[in-house]
Amino acid sequence: MPGCTGCGRAFADRVPMVFGIVPWEARAFCASLLFYHLSEFCIALRYNPTTVSHASWLFSRTYVAAMGFAVCEYVLLFWMFPDGKNCGWCERVKFFGLALCVAGDGLRKVAQITAAASFTHVIQTTKRTQHKLIKHGVYHHVRHPGYLGWLVWSVGTQVLLCNPCSVVLFALAALSFFRKRIPFEETALRRMFPGEYAAYAAGTKTWIPGVP
Repeated sequence: MPGCTGCGRAFADRVPMVFGIVPWEARAFCASLLFYHLSEFCIALRYNPTTVSHASWLFSRTYVAAMGFAVCEYVLLFWMFPDGKNCGWCERVKFFGLALCVAGDGLRKVAQITAAASFTHVIQTTKRTQHKLIKHGVYHHVRHPGYLGWLVWSVGTQVLLCNPCSVVLFALAALSFFRKRIPFEETALRRMFPGEYAAYAAGTKTWIPGVP
C-alpha cells in the first residue's frame, strides 16, 4: 500500500505540471468538445429517449476527420511557430474564439430545450404525435437556431485554436452542408405543417449566409 500511496502522490503532483504545459486554448477546446457532445446526448435522452442511440453522441466520420485535421494543424503550427500563438493579438483572437464557442453552443442548447421533443438529430419526414412547429422563444427570432448555433460553435473552436486553414475549411464545409440540409428539411416541414410553416419561414430568417 505504501507503494500505491507514493504513486498516487506522484500522479497528483504531475497533474498541475501537465496542465501548465498544455496551452489554455487547447484545454478550452477539449472542454468545449466534451461539453458539446455530452450535452447533446443528455438532451436527446431527456426529450427523445426512444430515438437515442450511439449516433446521438454525434461522432460522424466526417466530423472526426475534420477535428483530427484541426488538431494536426494546431500542433504543426505550434511546433513550427511556438511564439506565434502567444503574441498579443493572437491572445485576443483566442478569447474571441472562446466567446464564439460559448455563444454558439449556448444558442444551440437553448434551441434544443425550447423545442424539446420536436428537436431531433435526424430529419423527420413524417409528423409524429409530439411534433409541433416551434415559433416562440429563440425560434421567434431565428429559423433553425440549432444550425446557426452549430455553425458559430464549430468555427469558434478553430478561431480559439488560431487555425487559419481550419477556420476557412470549417466555415465553407458547414455552409455547404446547411445549404443542402435546410432546403431538404424545410420541404418536409412544409408538408407536415401546410401553410403554417411557409408563413413562419417567410417572416423569420436563418441568419446563415446563403440560406434566406
